[in-house]
Amino acid sequence: FTIEHGLRLWIIYNMRAVQNSAKLCRVYSTNDAVFSSPMDELQRIKNELTDKCHVMPPPVARVSQSVVDSFVDPKLQHNSKERKKEEEKLGVLKDFGDNCVAREFESEYEKGSSNREAETSMFLMAMEIYCDLESGKAYRKDYKWPDILHWQRPARIS
Repeated sequence: FTIEHGLRLWIIYNMRAVQNSAKLCRVYSTNDAVFSSPMDELQRIKNELTDKCHVMPPPVARVSQSVVDSFVDPKLQHNSKERKKEEEKLGVLKDFGDNCVAREFESEYEKGSSNREAETSMFLMAMEIYCDLESGKAYRKDYKWPDILHWQRPARIS
């Protein structure tokens, strides 16, 4: 897959997930919340599912720390602090507000080429949606998703 194709799939997946769950009870979480306090976040999610969404409570009142530790592996964060420092050295392509920015990224395409422009355009589209998911905007009834099915790219990827 190209980066552009992967981003297109990510956009469509998230768009359909949000649209198809619009009339369902939702419980929101973030990767940051899970990794910063796994046990508390799990308990909060369970409470919201049972209290807000009226899901039948699990047979075990509280999950053990060892079960949570086996599920949430901080090593999967790929040195997030170091990565964040490195990312901050990159230039900002676009600032979406709410402390959410799209930074420059490495590409196999030459700067100025139509393939690079298409890849960057899809990246910015995906980043805007990511920021809107993080802020909650993407869950509003009047949210305008991009018309990705009819999006025309400037050139074909070879």
